[in-house]
Amino acid sequence: MPIFTADNSSFSYMGRIDFSKPDAPMLIYAGSNIRFLFRGTSIKIRIENIPMNDRMWIGALIDGVQQKIEISKDTGVQKLTLAENLDNTIHTCMIFKRQAAAHYFRFLSAEADELIPDEHIYDLKLEYFGDSVSAGEVCEAVYYEGMADPENHESQYDNSYFSYTFSAARKLNAEFNNNSQGGLALLDHTGYFYGPDIETLTGLESTYDKLSYVPYAPGGVSDWDFSKYTPDIVVFAIGQNDTFPKPEAVFDKQYTEMWKAKYKEILLDLKGKYKKAKFIIITTVLRHEIKWEYILDEICAELADPDVTRYRFRRAGKATYGHPRITEQEEMATELANYIRTLTK
Repeated sequence: MPIFTADNSSFSYMGRIDFSKPDAPMLIYAGSNIRFLFRGTSIKIRIENIPMNDRMWIGALIDGVQQKIEISKDTGVQKLTLAENLDNTIHTCMIFKRQAAAHYFRFLSAEADELIPDEHIYDLKLEYFGDSVSAGEVCEAVYYEGMADPENHESQYDNSYFSYTFSAARKLNAEFNNNSQGGLALLDHTGYFYGPDIETLTGLESTYDKLSYVPYAPGGVSDWDFSKYTPDIVVFAIGQNDTFPKPEAVFDKQYTEMWKAKYKEILLDLKGKYKKAKFIIITTVLRHEIKWEYILDEICAELADPDVTRYRFRRAGKATYGHPRITEQEEMATELANYIRTLTK
């Protein structure tokens, strides 16, 4: 059966992806994906996993049917069967990164009778900056709506495909980059990403302009080339993990002024790069200190920019103690997509 290497023009890539090795592009962020059509009765792929956790899965969507494939935590090339015993006709395929910093992986090749380009045309380009909710973590724990996360879940319920970010993009027929990571706060030395040592905690201020953003990843961090992708809409979903390690800081005027200044600095830097983009400031339905909502209101008012708007979900900050599940993610996706439609008329 023919083998098609990753640099074949029939593959369509989406997300902040490392193409420094064109025949082995590295998928980094949750929701990054590869799309193509193929003809044949089976589809197999080869990947090279780069583990940073104990348990990892990738996702695949074959003719609209989703597959969850566990991959070995060992480094090296792995050959995976995504589907077999199919009708000998043309099929759709999307391979996507379910998890965030649990791992990176390099896509090497696909094996099928014939490869056909995905020539889908999108109506919109989106970009997201957020935390675990935006990355779709623990969303598949479907019987835990409104509740804390199940214990010792080992990331098995993470699935970026069901995140509000991915779902809203589907509703809007939009391409997207989802630059979200679990535990991310705005500032370094706050939040939960790359803890538990406070000195190593890494915030959005150190990741928003990165391609490889995980400090402990093999090869470390690398800069993102902003000329590679220019969104029409940018969604900022930060302000939920920022209470750690000092929950009382949100009530400190000096601290919140400093926090707002950094938030605006990052947003304005992106505005300078994306001259025509519209920006949306949000949090999610995950329960958090309500004061953060008012801080975001203040930021929007202080910027006084018609291209920067504030949106609050109907249940922002009060719906669930644990990560939003698929139903709760879908609730956010529907609201956000409807709001974005009002900005793009």
